[in-house]
Amino acid sequence: MSRVLFLATLAIAAAGVRWEITPPPPAAIRAPRNPPAATAIERGHQVYRRYGCVMCHGADGKGGIANPNAETDGRVPGVTFVAEGYTRGELRRKILDGYPTVGKKDPNGPRPPFRMPGWAGQMTDAEVADLVEYLWSLYPKSETQKWR
Repeated sequence: MSRVLFLATLAIAAAGVRWEITPPPPAAIRAPRNPPAATAIERGHQVYRRYGCVMCHGADGKGGIANPNAETDGRVPGVTFVAEGYTRGELRRKILDGYPTVGKKDPNGPRPPFRMPGWAGQMTDAEVADLVEYLWSLYPKSETQKWR
């Protein structure tokens, strides 16, 4: 029986019949496109993370790392209350210009090591606008109801 099967296979091969499985034709592969964030606040949160604001101001914007001898209680200040101290235009300017110097808590002590860099020429206008909206959104809702 195996001899018959062998001879049949040999005869088919000799006749030039080829049995093979062919794969489907290649299909175009498109990289998935990430849809843009739906709101300025969501895009601003992405900007906050992308440019490293989170490293100093914290993931939730409530302040972060130590900044020895800084007038802001020796820490990098939070950004949750920026809506209280700045207009949107002023905040935009602060983001672009940064803070070249940080005040000292002890005038005779060392200069605080951290300051906020200016982002002019690095962030696009749209990124700055979205970041402002994100920072504005951090203002506590209970406080917003008091003032607005």
